[in-house]
Amino acid sequence: MYAETQVASRAPKLPGRLPLTAVLLWLVALGASASPWFGELAPMSLVSAFWTFNSADYSSVLAHFSWAPRVSIAILIGGGLGLAGAVTQQVLGNPLASPTTLGVEAGGQFGVTVATLFAPTLLAFSPDLAAIAGGLFAIGLVIALTWRLGFSPVTVILAGLVITFFMGALNMAFLLLKGEWLGNLFIWGAGSLVQNNWAPFMDLWPRVLVLALALLLLMRPLQLLQLGQASASSLGVSVGMIRMLALFLVVLMSATVVSRVGVVAFIGLAAPVLARLLGARTLVGRLLWSTVFGGGLLLLADTLALWASTWGDGSLVPTGTTTALIGGPILLLALQSFRNTNQMPGQESRPGDFLPVRRSARLIGSILSVLLLLTFFVSMGWSPGLQEWSWTPVTQWGDAWVWRGPRLLAAILAGVSLGLAGTLIQRMTGNVMASPEMLGISGGAALVMVMIILTGMEVSRAGQLTAATLGAAGALGLLILVARRHRFAGNQLLLGGLALYVFMDSGLRLAMASGGTVASQLLNWMYGSTWLVSESEAVALLGLILVICLGLFAAIRPLTILPLGDISASSLGLPVGRVRLALLLLAALLTASATVVIGPLSFVGLIAPHLARVLGQQTVGRQMVVAALAGGLLLAVADYLSRVVVFPGQLPAGLLAALVGGLYFLWGLSRHGRA
Repeated sequence: MYAETQVASRAPKLPGRLPLTAVLLWLVALGASASPWFGELAPMSLVSAFWTFNSADYSSVLAHFSWAPRVSIAILIGGGLGLAGAVTQQVLGNPLASPTTLGVEAGGQFGVTVATLFAPTLLAFSPDLAAIAGGLFAIGLVIALTWRLGFSPVTVILAGLVITFFMGALNMAFLLLKGEWLGNLFIWGAGSLVQNNWAPFMDLWPRVLVLALALLLLMRPLQLLQLGQASASSLGVSVGMIRMLALFLVVLMSATVVSRVGVVAFIGLAAPVLARLLGARTLVGRLLWSTVFGGGLLLLADTLALWASTWGDGSLVPTGTTTALIGGPILLLALQSFRNTNQMPGQESRPGDFLPVRRSARLIGSILSVLLLLTFFVSMGWSPGLQEWSWTPVTQWGDAWVWRGPRLLAAILAGVSLGLAGTLIQRMTGNVMASPEMLGISGGAALVMVMIILTGMEVSRAGQLTAATLGAAGALGLLILVARRHRFAGNQLLLGGLALYVFMDSGLRLAMASGGTVASQLLNWMYGSTWLVSESEAVALLGLILVICLGLFAAIRPLTILPLGDISASSLGLPVGRVRLALLLLAALLTASATVVIGPLSFVGLIAPHLARVLGQQTVGRQMVVAALAGGLLLAVADYLSRVVVFPGQLPAGLLAALVGGLYFLWGLSRHGRA
């Protein structure tokens, strides 16, 4: 397991590179944090604010009860998360593992959300218990899904991030349904370190200290894990017990932080990665420097959040937003040093592992077309009313079309786009677990929308669509830069896409914390509110898809050859790099066109191609046709259900698709892991 994937730990080029970098980081972080006070307090008065204050000086009182505890809790939490991240990477032998990428922090927030709604007495008794239960549930899912693959690094990260997205979708569903109960909870959940006294710090530091000491007591058995499971067992180490105990302590550390200040993402990833890249080779060194870097990074991120709040309109910018913005580049940086990433779920399975009986494409296509038409008729005609369900006469469909038709047509077309994009990506990467949502292209479109809304710009719907397309193109360009050195290899594309998606997540947290009706509209769009689509936009989407389909005919031969491998494809005269780039452009365009309608995360691009394979369509052309029909059917059903399940309210269709798609992804990951 430990030899399978590594981040290169290059020797420092300069003596003392690690301590020099740490000192520089801390000087910048402390200086930036203290700079607003330079004109208010003398340097010694500012230092003494950590233990005393002058009651006659308002600035001294404010520094003692607001600035000093905020700095202290940032350093404490950052150090604890950095240590937890380093231990997680050591236990799993995975340089990209962290409480964030394993879903522990999202699970902790989910636990607090559920407790708020269904067990408020438990939350009042101890918020830690709810967060710990959620964190254990999340990491338990990751372990259950990946242990048969020996915790294959890429598989673990994919499982953890998908669980994070899935629990985020669940949290969003609760927010939309119970917003009056959970509004303040999600402002807290974005990760705010704002303090007005020393009580939170005094309550937290003994817990973090005890957990840190407990993790350090496991240092020797953790060192022996590097020898491999067989060697460590021969030396008397209970490998399974040590792993479970260490991960349990990591969950306790993360859940303790989440229950106090919300989700502070990616510090547990960034600190250990920086320590490795700067030359920390031994376990002792990685644990030490990860703790040091974690405290400095979180203090710097919190200062940036404070500055952003001051420079803007005064709205709160959560620290969790700035840490998520840091996490994306760190993940990309680690990805460039990520060796031997060829093993992914579903990619190395033998042809005989999953070959359903071939079925007639005409028969399957006809059945799906009939189901799609049936869904169309039911969606247009059968709906609930204030008293009972009723059928809308066909003669009144002209009036009903204004309210039901454009959104239904747009949902079908978005499903077709994602089905085609998913087929392209799965064929291009040779990975049946790939999906366009995982490329981060939809996240780029969403991030631009977040920026437009939060800056207060007045942009028409057409302008929003244009901006979202430009955002998707920008994300594609960055993804190309990341993956070009690897000739657009599938693993690099998927991990790079997940890193880009982190930026969207940070924008989403910022939107939730800002509140207001504008933020609510933005969140509805991000989770696929098809009721925002007009008839002209649906028709424009139809025209775009028809044009793209013309280019797909030329892609059939390359998609047939690429699964043979780069060497075989090149020997057949296929320019692999250029072909992958062209296919990626087509997939990006399809994904962007769907994102502006259904939101950035639905997993339809995963489900539709997989259903086509299950239905016996193994050739490229047939799989494309069936996947397009299946995608359209899935989102048509999701749009209809989004109108009726909570009538007279509505849920975003993309949110329902994301919930079902997330479960399907995790099931598929488990299935291919066993294969």
